[in-house]
Amino acid sequence: MFAQRDAYVRRDRFASIGEADDFYTKIVGVSFEGRQNVVAGLLPGNALALVREPDNLHDANAVAVRFGLLHLGYLRREIAHRLAANLDRGDRYAASVGSITGGGARHVGVNIRVQRERQRRTAIEQHPSGGRTAVSDDALREALIGGRPLRDAQRRVLERLEEQRRTLAVLGTGRGKSLCFQLPAARATLEHGSKTLVFYPLRALANDQYDALVRRLEPLGVRIFRANGAIDGAERADLEAALEDGSWDVMLTTPEFATFHRAAFLRRENHATFVVVDEAHHLFESRHRPAYGTLGSFIRELAPQRLLALTATANADAFAAIRTALGIESWVIDPTVRENLHVVDARNTAERAAYLVRELDDSGKAIVYGNSRSEVTKLAERLRARLGPVVAFYHAGLPSAQRAMVEDLFRAGSVRIVVATSAFGEGIDLPDVRDVVLYHLNFHFTEFNQMAGRAGRDGAAARIHLLYGDSDRRINDFIIGRSAPSVQTLRELYRGMRAMASDDVLRTNYEDIARTLTLEGADGSTVGAAVRIFEEANLVAGGVDDGGRFIRFSMVDGKVDLTKTARYAEGQAERDNFERFCALALEADAATLEQIINRPIYPDRTPLER
Repeated sequence: MFAQRDAYVRRDRFASIGEADDFYTKIVGVSFEGRQNVVAGLLPGNALALVREPDNLHDANAVAVRFGLLHLGYLRREIAHRLAANLDRGDRYAASVGSITGGGARHVGVNIRVQRERQRRTAIEQHPSGGRTAVSDDALREALIGGRPLRDAQRRVLERLEEQRRTLAVLGTGRGKSLCFQLPAARATLEHGSKTLVFYPLRALANDQYDALVRRLEPLGVRIFRANGAIDGAERADLEAALEDGSWDVMLTTPEFATFHRAAFLRRENHATFVVVDEAHHLFESRHRPAYGTLGSFIRELAPQRLLALTATANADAFAAIRTALGIESWVIDPTVRENLHVVDARNTAERAAYLVRELDDSGKAIVYGNSRSEVTKLAERLRARLGPVVAFYHAGLPSAQRAMVEDLFRAGSVRIVVATSAFGEGIDLPDVRDVVLYHLNFHFTEFNQMAGRAGRDGAAARIHLLYGDSDRRINDFIIGRSAPSVQTLRELYRGMRAMASDDVLRTNYEDIARTLTLEGADGSTVGAAVRIFEEANLVAGGVDDGGRFIRFSMVDGKVDLTKTARYAEGQAERDNFERFCALALEADAATLEQIINRPIYPDRTPLER
């Protein structure tokens, strides 16, 4: 892994294509062996076949592209290298012609779309009646939390949901809030084909939960989607198709996205019998967000049979606001204080790496959380040089096999220090982590609590080291600005892109647009986020034709309020949440932060259950 570290950090555009379910590429080799005459007769939509050629003398990973019996060419070598193992183990791929380019004096080229059909182990058998065979609770719990038993508070929440009582669960970090909806949601799908709609305050939280649920529940046949403004391309098309015909089981969304697509979610095909509001204190704390102000009435229109609100933070005002907005009639409060957790205040430490060497040299298992792939890789190298091969790194750029290897070595204790991004999180629940280090400043309190709460789940003493500093705030502001551009940045991008267009059509990639316009703090990801907002506001339309990908500008009468789009509102929520988080994370004393981490917040003189 360390020998390959640069490739993992570089974000090689083909590095993760072996795990992709949908991508576009070009057939190579179409100008050889008389193939030009064949490909010139293809039409968009023609079905193609991908055929492995393990005995190919030039490349043992070769993947040929065929139209019936006609050999058209090959997938490019870099892609074939990553798809060959999938094809060899039985995964199937469907391919089709996207567009034909060139012609005349130019060589003809073929752009194709490739879609993966994964061979999934499934515990679902369809009956002739169309019903589903129930998977046992033991099997579901094993998929979700391994062999651990349910806690009393979790059991009481599940009992209330079985009785279809609108329930609020107040459980501290690390006390298993997610299971309270994951288990009944999966059971409802597998037994009855029922749908579950889950609301999150931030798209990042929905995305984290999505990755975990896909790993745990897709093998059982549960169809899981995320619905927010950050997704694009084929995933967006799949989401729209699922909302069109109701072919989904669990949907993770934000209030802004669901409100913008209110009509779709209210259609009979998309009726959710179970609705979950995670981080429900935002019904009180985020009243300034219009989507939260109307979320209660929206859920009443959805009319679910079961409703669950989840939070670790509900003071008297928030508790009352949640109950009022959602018509909560029942609740469970887990008052457990994790007194084994101790915050070590090392904020603004000048030599962070030296601090880690000193503190983790003779410690047990530790997770050091950083904010970027390159930073965690560099830090892991420095620690490995001082502490030996007990150190590994972990981030989303690692292929699945390497991620699984690190997880297994960490469980076994061969690796005892993992330097990781937030990718090392959901689904990696280990009881014996003695130290968690927040090396960089988080982006919101939920992430802060989740990372800190992974320490000491066995009840033995554990430390949470706050190693971030004031300088991190500027870096995070910069990162958020790139993915959630301000109105001023959107205006400048729109004017600049419009000026670059020819006949109202712009043909170039997002990185080139950013380099040409040279806006401060803007890169290709900023342009991509802006284009998604423009599309939602009907200012532009994207597409693919013979000339490749394009952005077409629409005719617009009058002003367009970009702040009314779901994607802009989601970005604004990220900025607002970060500002509130910084006020505590950087300024509160260690004792206050320790209390936030190790205990739930709930009203005084309120019964623990009802």
